[in-house]
Amino acid sequence: MSTILILRPAEQAAELKHLLNQRAAQIKVPATVESASMLKISAYDDPSHSLAEILDKAWDGAMMVSVNAAHYFAQQARDWAPQAAMPRCRWYAVGPVSARAISDVVKRPVTCPWREHNSDALLALPELQQVDGQQWLLVRGHNGRELFADTLRARGAEVTYLEVYQRQPQPQNAAILADWRDKVDTIMVSSAEQLGAFLAAVPHEAKAWLTHCTWVVASARLQQLLPVAISKRVAVADSAASFAMVEAWQRAIQLTKEV
Repeated sequence: MSTILILRPAEQAAELKHLLNQRAAQIKVPATVESASMLKISAYDDPSHSLAEILDKAWDGAMMVSVNAAHYFAQQARDWAPQAAMPRCRWYAVGPVSARAISDVVKRPVTCPWREHNSDALLALPELQQVDGQQWLLVRGHNGRELFADTLRARGAEVTYLEVYQRQPQPQNAAILADWRDKVDTIMVSSAEQLGAFLAAVPHEAKAWLTHCTWVVASARLQQLLPVAISKRVAVADSAASFAMVEAWQRAIQLTKEV
């Protein structure tokens, strides 16, 4: 019996758990699927900006970095500026999952890369090469990554951050970690922050367990963040989308059978 641990908040892991159980039954692989979040996600009130002013400004382009960004942006818009319209600009996302969430909020089409779903692929889109003099909005978590904004600024755009949520470590207790150590053989992760919090929470004496696990990660960037000792059995998904993570898991199962 394989036990798969998904490092995602419960509401975001639900679809992936369902698809994994379906696929495991189809390919006759006995599997138990669990999920846990190593982070507590909560709203963040950005002291640098008024949301009403943000919504009122004319933007050339805007991006939300994640489903969490879309969720908390929508929540703040409902609470603080319920009469304001969403910016009528070009909206972008790194992948189809966040694009769908953003589109639900802004009620406009959202563009994302087609083949690879990461910041590098987004920044490679032809329409993002000529942004000199443009005004861009980036909706993100508190103290998020700088790559997208730094690259647009280097290309001549002016980028404004709106930080709408924050992450705080949410360590699991020793009993849960011991239980995982005894039975989990596959770990699925699509967030660098979740990965970092998980690795930090695992006691040193349990690190050897991680070397025997199969890892399914959402991008090559995440694969590079894995310590060398535990990076030998890794399947890289095409994106963080649930169906892509399931496909990567099945590839990993097939490779294990062939060894």
